Amino acid sequence: MPESWNVSFAAMAVMALVGLFTVVFPLGLALVFWRRCGGRWRFFLLGCVVFPLFAMTLEGSVNRAVLYGPMGDAVTGNLALYALFGGAMAGIFEETGRLAAFSLARRWSRGPGDALLYGAGHGGIEAALLAGSMMLNNLLVALALNQDGLAGVEALMGTGPLSDAQIATLVPLVTTPAWMYLWSGFERVVAIAIHLSLSVLVYRGVRTGERHWFPLAVLLHAGVDACAIVTSAFLPIAGVELVALLWAVGLVLLARRSYRALAVQGAEAPENP
Repeated sequence: MPESWNVSFAAMAVMALVGLFTVVFPLGLALVFWRRCGGRWRFFLLGCVVFPLFAMTLEGSVNRAVLYGPMGDAVTGNLALYALFGGAMAGIFEETGRLAAFSLARRWSRGPGDALLYGAGHGGIEAALLAGSMMLNNLLVALALNQDGLAGVEALMGTGPLSDAQIATLVPLVTTPAWMYLWSGFERVVAIAIHLSLSVLVYRGVRTGERHWFPLAVLLHAGVDACAIVTSAFLPIAGVELVALLWAVGLVLLARRSYRALAVQGAEAPENP
């Protein structure tokens, strides 16, 4: 246990900055794509709706049913099986959400810029709901700790005395160096780049009728997530994020080719009011 239940000002400042970044960065990207690529804001909002519905609600329900069911120990106890399961669930549900969104909104679309707005919304709401909310929670707990120690956290939670397990979860908050929280921001940049790329690939499939793009996006998404699960078991966070960055670079290059192909082919739909 730490000698003092105190979180440094530097750590809290980085938490606040990263939390703010998870909101501002996707909005900034969306603004750029709107102005330079002609994307529509309705696709950004569509991405903000699809991720919670397909990833957090539908995928989350299946994950809970499997991982907390009779097969849960078998899946979580085998790293390879757990990675395959986690990757497959993310790929199937999130890419199906993308496919459904672009299919239903096809008549509204005026070009591949809409895919970028959608990707910014999909990846942006994920960043806000996961990293942003985590930073906000950490900041609130840190403020409570600094003000009244463990008693402050008990008052914040309103659940009575903390258990040993709950106290143990507070230790990293006190001992983690401030700069380590920057990895959360970096991770979200990489994740948003991946979401942008996969959005362009699925959009291309919907706009051109080339059916192979959707299953390819599912496989690529599954590969990214499965690789993250495996590498996190063996590598420090810097190694995990480096591998994710390599995935992102490859996907961005592939998406860039697809984006240009859509522009050359004149795949943009007629503008609708």
